[in-house]
Amino acid sequence: MKVLVIGGTGKVGSILVRKLHEKNVKVRVLCRNAERASALPKDVEPVVADLVQNPDTSAEAFKGVDAVFMLNPLTPSEGVEAGLAVQYARDAGVRRFVYQSVHGLEEMSYIPHIAAKLAVERAITSSGMQWTFIRPNYFFQNDLTAKPALEKGLYTAPVGSIGVASVDTGDIAEAEANVLTETGHENQIYNLVGPAVLTGESCAATWSDVLGRQVRYVGNVDGWRAATREFMPPWLNYSVGLMYKNINDRGMLSEAEDVKSAETLLNRPLRTYRDFVGQLAKTWGIAAK
Repeated sequence: MKVLVIGGTGKVGSILVRKLHEKNVKVRVLCRNAERASALPKDVEPVVADLVQNPDTSAEAFKGVDAVFMLNPLTPSEGVEAGLAVQYARDAGVRRFVYQSVHGLEEMSYIPHIAAKLAVERAITSSGMQWTFIRPNYFFQNDLTAKPALEKGLYTAPVGSIGVASVDTGDIAEAEANVLTETGHENQIYNLVGPAVLTGESCAATWSDVLGRQVRYVGNVDGWRAATREFMPPWLNYSVGLMYKNINDRGMLSEAEDVKSAETLLNRPLRTYRDFVGQLAKTWGIAAK
């Protein structure tokens, strides 16, 4: 089996590439530049091309693969890039297309960086290919930038008091690898959620327990936007701020069947936030002695 991965060098995609390799799947990764391509495992086939700027080279990458996995980067041209990928796959005779979308898509379709995903899903379902949509919730790994605030005893991610069904990126990637290599997932939508709903207060409490000292939740959307503005494109800073406001107002919750479905895909329990926090604190060298 051979799979083309679009987005194979990011937080989820890089893990997916490794998981597919462990399953003895031949992997081809479409990369925007040679630097990213050089970081791939040696047995992975890189294709350096931009879906929009290099249509001929990009289209060649879709030939001879059994399935395509797509996780688009958050850019203003996301919808165009994804639409081209669907057409390239159709032209190449690809049979299966697996797309990472987002949990709660319909409810958040007014948010700019999420809106394109609804159109992409529609393009895929009408393509004639067998499809599967993976819709993850909020990521545990959004805490990877939290260390400076945590060292001050603060948890600042503005996830609010209603909560998110946050999930580990490793669980997402493993579920996607299983979907790509197993039968029975054709034309299905899977919500990838964590085992419990997390609030800002519960996240702070978990960090307090792991660090052995008090961590207070001080999440605020405007504060988050101000703190991250210099690290993000202005449009994305605004759009993610809208997402956080939606989470504060409505939450990003799951149903019991979502948890059961995710664990069935993995054939094991989901990773807990406590386990993630404990491991991250050890990696950072700030865990309680």
